[in-house]
Amino acid sequence: MNILKVLKFLFPEYQIVESFLENGFIGKKPRKVYQPNQYYNVNASPSSNGNYQTQSYSSGATNNSYGNANPSNNAATPNDTVTYTGNNTVNPTSYEVNEAFTNLSNELANRIVGQANSLNNLAIAFKRPFVAGYNLKKPRNSMFIIGDKSTGRHKCLKEIVKALYKKGMLNYDNATRLDLSLYPTASEQPIFLSDLYKGLYKHSDILVIDNFEKCSNNVISAISSLVIDGEYKLNARYAVQNNTLIEATGALMQNSVSALSANGKFFVFVTDQSESKIAEVFGSKFMTSVGDIIKMDSYTKGELVQITRKILIDLVILCKDKLSIELRYDDSLAVYFAEKYNNDKGLRAIERFIFDSVYKALAEYKLRNTMEKDSEVILSVSHEKIVAQIVGSHEKKVINLMDLLPKDYSASKLEEVKEELNSVIGLKKVKDYVLDLENNFKVQKMREDSGYKAAEISKHMIFTGNPGTGKTTIARIVAKYLKAIGVLSTGQLREVTRADLVAQYVGHTAKQTNEVVRSAIGGVLFIDEAYSLCRDKNDTFGLEAIDALVKAIEDNRDDLVVILAGYKDEMEGFLNTNSGLKSRFPNIIDFEDYTAEEMHEIALITAKSKGYKIATGCKESLIRVFDKSQIKGRNDSGNGRLVRNYIESAILEQSKRLIKDLNSQMDLLVYEDFKFEDYEKFDLDKALSEIIGLESVKDFVRTQYNLLVANEKRRKAGIELDTTQSLNMIFSGNPGTGKTTIARVVASMFKEMGLLKKGHLVETDRGGLVAQYQGQTAVKTEEVFKSALGGVLFIDEAYSLTSDGNSYGKEAIDTLVKLIEDYRGEIVVILAGYKKEMADFIKVNSGLESRFPLLIDFPDYSAKELYEIALRMIYSKGFQVDETVKERLFEEIQEMQKTSTAHSGNGRMARNFVEKIIRNQSARIASEDVTIAELNKILLSDMINTVDSNRTEAYDLDKALNKIIGLDEVKSYIRSLHARLRLQSERKKMGMIIDNSQTLHMIFKGNPGTGKTMVARTVADVLYNIGVIRTNKLVETDRASLVAGYVGQTAIKTTEKVMEAMDGVLFIDEAYSLANGGANDFGREAIDTLVKLMDDHRERLVVILAGYSKDMDDFLNTNAGLKSRFPNIIEFADYNVQELMEIAKGFYKGKGYELTQEAENKLSGMLGENLKEESFGNGRYVRNIIEKSVNNQALRLSTDMDLTREELTVIEVEDIERM
Repeated sequence: MNILKVLKFLFPEYQIVESFLENGFIGKKPRKVYQPNQYYNVNASPSSNGNYQTQSYSSGATNNSYGNANPSNNAATPNDTVTYTGNNTVNPTSYEVNEAFTNLSNELANRIVGQANSLNNLAIAFKRPFVAGYNLKKPRNSMFIIGDKSTGRHKCLKEIVKALYKKGMLNYDNATRLDLSLYPTASEQPIFLSDLYKGLYKHSDILVIDNFEKCSNNVISAISSLVIDGEYKLNARYAVQNNTLIEATGALMQNSVSALSANGKFFVFVTDQSESKIAEVFGSKFMTSVGDIIKMDSYTKGELVQITRKILIDLVILCKDKLSIELRYDDSLAVYFAEKYNNDKGLRAIERFIFDSVYKALAEYKLRNTMEKDSEVILSVSHEKIVAQIVGSHEKKVINLMDLLPKDYSASKLEEVKEELNSVIGLKKVKDYVLDLENNFKVQKMREDSGYKAAEISKHMIFTGNPGTGKTTIARIVAKYLKAIGVLSTGQLREVTRADLVAQYVGHTAKQTNEVVRSAIGGVLFIDEAYSLCRDKNDTFGLEAIDALVKAIEDNRDDLVVILAGYKDEMEGFLNTNSGLKSRFPNIIDFEDYTAEEMHEIALITAKSKGYKIATGCKESLIRVFDKSQIKGRNDSGNGRLVRNYIESAILEQSKRLIKDLNSQMDLLVYEDFKFEDYEKFDLDKALSEIIGLESVKDFVRTQYNLLVANEKRRKAGIELDTTQSLNMIFSGNPGTGKTTIARVVASMFKEMGLLKKGHLVETDRGGLVAQYQGQTAVKTEEVFKSALGGVLFIDEAYSLTSDGNSYGKEAIDTLVKLIEDYRGEIVVILAGYKKEMADFIKVNSGLESRFPLLIDFPDYSAKELYEIALRMIYSKGFQVDETVKERLFEEIQEMQKTSTAHSGNGRMARNFVEKIIRNQSARIASEDVTIAELNKILLSDMINTVDSNRTEAYDLDKALNKIIGLDEVKSYIRSLHARLRLQSERKKMGMIIDNSQTLHMIFKGNPGTGKTMVARTVADVLYNIGVIRTNKLVETDRASLVAGYVGQTAIKTTEKVMEAMDGVLFIDEAYSLANGGANDFGREAIDTLVKLMDDHRERLVVILAGYSKDMDDFLNTNAGLKSRFPNIIEFADYNVQELMEIAKGFYKGKGYELTQEAENKLSGMLGENLKEESFGNGRYVRNIIEKSVNNQALRLSTDMDLTREELTVIEVEDIERM
């Protein structure tokens, strides 16, 4: 049984209320609602005031007879355009036209309060086609009635239609209405075409078009074509079936059409938009086809009171007829009710207020009380309340009518929304903001009621926060909330993303964006990931969408709220893409991540909503899982989404479990359903025991651990102390000293103590942070940084960020400093590198030193520690070694350490060494037959050639020396040196005692050009191939490369050159010049630095000093330590003529030339003469003569164009010239 029908039967007053809502006070004909098309029923009896009543509509279609007056007479073949063929078209004479329109404005003014000028212009607009003529296939006249919503636009139109019909100027007493707001997007186009068809071919002379600003561009295009051309061409053939226009196929082609005609109707557009807005939407060509634009005036206060008096007269009649109550009031009541007018709801607001506060209250009183027949009720206003004095023959009482009204539905609805808001877990700041919206609305309403101007405050919002923080949920509640408090008319939520706003083709985006905005009017438009609308400054489609959005927001500010949502940082950048965004979105609400405890509450609610419960034993583990996931800046899949996914996963696991055990509780999720990871407590001592050496570093880590344990104990005891500190660190030391290993231990330790949520380690360096293009470094650095959130970011060789002076590296540092501050407590950053370089680096940015208070120095490993590391590596790979191999392993590591560099030593050296041994072992067992037991054994032979495998196996010293002309004494020295070093190497292999105290530094004395540099290269080869040095590189230098021009710079410059020559030979030519500058010369600083470095790296460097004999003798006396460090002094004698000629012939042959006998004799004579000169340059002099002779030959042959091979290669006597 329908309880509502029973109540209506028992209490007829409810039927009266229902009737009022449809017809107004005096409606004589029921209003039948038809969507989307409606027409004016102008034959309905007017109300007594003829003004306030909202127009009554009848159905836009009573049958399927549209288009022709008699549809059965349609031709059996397809038509191109549907036209109206009725026979009762009005065709008045000029006299009849003048007679009909004379005094029409005055007649209307008698029935309508105000709008005298507008009514006159409206009459002219309807008269225009009767005077100027018209084409029945085009609109008879196209006109716009513009003005505020509450200015009686439709009422005036209704009255003039009624009047013109009575005067015989119109065929029908109705006007078909087409509400374009029902077609906001292109998807409603088929519905629109059907409705347009009905509107054009219905029995009426007038098509009223509302809300053009809220329809899609396709609709605008169709309407424009009808106004401009009189027809709209369809994109296919259409026919009417079941009262709907559909695309014609098959039998339907018989009555199909390809275009729609305007059919000589009046096109009347009713809008509150401005004339400029109309022109903007429809275009200039359309505007030239518009005959009239009638502007409606706003009501004056006097006119509103006059209208209200008419409404009160209707109220008196209604109360008399329906309630048998005689109603009386004074004029102050009309003034009071007139103040209820507002621009949004217009006269309807007055009407509604009177009906609700008076009629409904009296009906309620009559329903609950017995009243004498023809009782008199006297209305008055007291303290803003309507009071009724009921006077009968036997009774007299005063009642407050407001007390009789049932509870306001909107108030109860508001309470429901508030309850829904409060049921949301967490988000206190967000809730407070939403509740404040109501307070502001109330205050503004109070101001308005008190005669003050209501402050227009932007209600558009930006929701920032990670996914799953409830942004969409709150947006939905906000829509309901704003509807409940009267800010929005419908309160729907339209959720969209970039894909819904940005089109694929040029020029379509603005249209698509406007369509979406129109579809959201009356509610909230929620744009998720709004920052993606504009990816960069070149995203023209995205910028077009933003521009269109800003304009649409402004155009619809009265009944639309837009909420933009996205990540906080991205949204800040997004607001800068359009200057109008910031001012229109002043309300920025940040949605913080849920706490682990809040997520547990959400989990309980989520499970309950799906019909499940969670076992209490899961709470601690769930909170631990959720806590790990809540990492600031790295929460793409956390918060509510993580909870939902976790619950759904548990439900699936429970299903698997229940299949095997049907007796289990079906609505309970237990521990095993969640697949929790096994929790293993971190053991610091165990972790550190696996690390060899680094005792000072281990002590530091233990100290930090104890500090964290103490803090945890204080927290659990309820003792609040500020023991917060920055845990970012600097690890300084050479490569391979265990910095990365300790970083992993630190990450695990901090995770265990709850300081880090994930405890992972992200390793990077300059290449991972610095980009190649301007502006990209900050982005790249931030990506790497955020990938380490919840763990440790380890930046190796951090000093290299500034080593090249490039601004990109500085940009990376500045970005790091900001990010470290922004995400304090969510990450630990460790910078690693060489000690000195890191000390300099920390001074580059003033913020670095304060943010990295913990400095830990990693010393180089000792030979014993490296041996233990290597041995552990061998065992960890599954190999076995005996004691003999262990001894040899230790010896080899000792030797390697002596010659290792800061770059190649320590743990890396041990690892490379072990890998080389394993490669040798693999090569051996691959080529030999070995037992299964020996497949994983490392033998002594596997360690041969592990250190110097790149050396030449058979170095031919004699061959190298034979290339050197002369210098017999020098050659003898090199041979003896080679023999001595070779025997020493053999003794070492046999385990015999060797003398390592001998130094190999040398001094080459002699005149320029005597082959000192050439012999130095041979020395480098000998020392390398006998195993004394690790490379055969020769670094040549002189005073200019060692001595700087400023105090303190020489040592640096000298050190750099020595380091360049490390593991090879450093050859310093004209070394005596280092001491020629006097007592204050920087050259002495170079000598002192050189001596120290030679001692520090005695097994990795050989230094050869070269210069004139006498100058070198004087030089050795400048520093007491020089003579003892350079015991090997080799004298380079000047070449004789024969040796110089051999050198010359060798030069010529090497260049592809040969001397004539005459030229050879001349050269020999010249050398003999110059040999006696003190400044003779030996080999250099010979080279200069040869180069001069080659130039002379070229000049001699330059005029001869036909040269033979012999002429090109022969040096003649005239080519030889003295230097």
